Amino acid sequence: MCGLVFAISARPVRSFVLVAHARQHYRGPDGEGVLFEETGGVHMGMAHERLAIVGLSESGAQPMLSASGRFRILFNGEVYNFRELARQFGLHDLKSGTDTEVIVELVERLGIDEAVAHFNGMWAMVIHDIAANRFYVSRDRFGKKPLYVHRDSGGVFMASEMHSLLGLPGVDLTPDAVTASRFLAQSLQNVDDRSWLASIKAFPPASIGEIDGTDPTAGVSNIRTFWKSGYETPLRAQSPDDCIEELRSLVQDAVRLRLHADVPVGVALSGGIDSSIIAVQATQTTGAQGQRTELFSAVNPGSKDDESVHIDAMARHLDGDVRRVRLDPEEGDGLFGLLQTCIRHADGPVTSFSSLLFYKLMESARSAGITVVLTGQGADEAFCGYRKYPILEIKRLLRARRVGEATKLAAGFIANGTILPQFNLNDAKRYTGASNKSILGEAAASALDLQPLGRITSLGERQWLDVSKYSVPYLCHYEDRMSMAWSREVRSPFLDYRVVDMGLRMPERLKLSRGWTKYALRKAFECDLPPSIAWRKDKKGFANPQDDWLKGNLQPVVRDLMGRNDARVYQTGLVDKAGYLERFDAYCAGRGHVWFRDVFAPFALELWMGTAAEIEQDLKKQMQCHVTA
Repeated sequence: MCGLVFAISARPVRSFVLVAHARQHYRGPDGEGVLFEETGGVHMGMAHERLAIVGLSESGAQPMLSASGRFRILFNGEVYNFRELARQFGLHDLKSGTDTEVIVELVERLGIDEAVAHFNGMWAMVIHDIAANRFYVSRDRFGKKPLYVHRDSGGVFMASEMHSLLGLPGVDLTPDAVTASRFLAQSLQNVDDRSWLASIKAFPPASIGEIDGTDPTAGVSNIRTFWKSGYETPLRAQSPDDCIEELRSLVQDAVRLRLHADVPVGVALSGGIDSSIIAVQATQTTGAQGQRTELFSAVNPGSKDDESVHIDAMARHLDGDVRRVRLDPEEGDGLFGLLQTCIRHADGPVTSFSSLLFYKLMESARSAGITVVLTGQGADEAFCGYRKYPILEIKRLLRARRVGEATKLAAGFIANGTILPQFNLNDAKRYTGASNKSILGEAAASALDLQPLGRITSLGERQWLDVSKYSVPYLCHYEDRMSMAWSREVRSPFLDYRVVDMGLRMPERLKLSRGWTKYALRKAFECDLPPSIAWRKDKKGFANPQDDWLKGNLQPVVRDLMGRNDARVYQTGLVDKAGYLERFDAYCAGRGHVWFRDVFAPFALELWMGTAAEIEQDLKKQMQCHVTA
């Protein structure tokens, strides 16, 4: 995992590339590469920040040329199956031992479209066909690796982080009102290619685009999708036991591939089934090689949401130690200082304090010398782990007049106690059509694009919407930013495209069965886990006492910042001041059903808008210094 900067324009690009590159240094502190060319009045610049994971020598430096010298690659991410691909396609005399070298050679041999179809991993890359003077841009299937694009009359500018583009003269801080309305009304981010700024777009996941090196003013063209889940096509007919065994084998292989590294690998262990499966599989694999897998956990001692009891159970089961991280609101610069730091890295407002906990977890990994951390991200979407899925499926069955099936499914969950004891109206209301639109200002209200979060036509399609729009994209976003802030790489075995595709396509009765969510996944790994983990009924996510913190430590800060008439969210028409303060008062007093995110989102947005203004000013000054130097 690394960072990249790319620009091609009819005007000079050196100052932008160097400033953006310097800003992203933490994404790749192990090495750097910068290249500038000018041909026929077209200026091209590439910069790479390297975090060395496989092939640690200087021969893995980027930008990298193919053996023939025809193709040049700028790459961020990891293609986990690069060794298998090198054997499959008979790639010999490889020099660097890196996945980057295999990627560029396969693109030259197969063409970009066929090559990416073989890649199992996460990436954002720019590849230059020097002979044809054509650039290819691609991003992985789930958008785990970021890539932002700004286009002006001169050409195209790209970077791994949106904030790195803020120094460009054509970029201003006008918020994208649609993005803001979704965030404020429904707590959604990364739904499509819109970023937080109207002048910057995200290059879409699972896509390939092209740039004509002789005419950069045309921008990125011929953008096409190279992959989509086949959720509409059920798995081939097989017995439940065979399906579960196939799932087990796929997950094991996904973990195995993500253990490919020439640096230490650890696991973020929450105590839930997903991370526990990964911890067991990783520990068994590395243990057989005489190595040790470090485990990291976020805990909240004394809180009702603390998961220490489950983490302890897994530690005993694995006969290992767990490094525990606690977010102390009084530590260092305090909770507000930590929130500001995370927002500075986040390329936008954070949705909750989960980002802060993950940031602290990555800090712990760095302190322990662990460069790669595996997480359980993606399993809830792939195997129906969220509590909303049984409710939505019951709703679908009732609308189809399949009352008997709906009643049986509901009875199972009621009898098992896996849904109702944890039901929270504040969390669930956005799936009923309710939203937080009453606090929107005029600009956000007029741009409001409410997403049909409560809609379901099939369980597989609803999962796909969560994978491609409503859930996974933002989860990947914050994991990338919080991990890269500490120069750590995060890998997610459950986001192996083969695993996701199987999860979406398997029969509904294997996803939701006998009162259990993620039934097939539980059955596949019940023999590897303590029963209290495999058949754990509650689900907490990355839980923390965020309501206590917002009503306590942060309440004076919120009232001060959001009580000002000149707050940016009010001045830009994104938030209605009176509506917001009334809602915040109700939240603090415990009146009505006000969700944490309803009142935290406008506050976080205000913090980010101020942070973005500071970053913009700083980058523009640096660019001016390069121009006058």
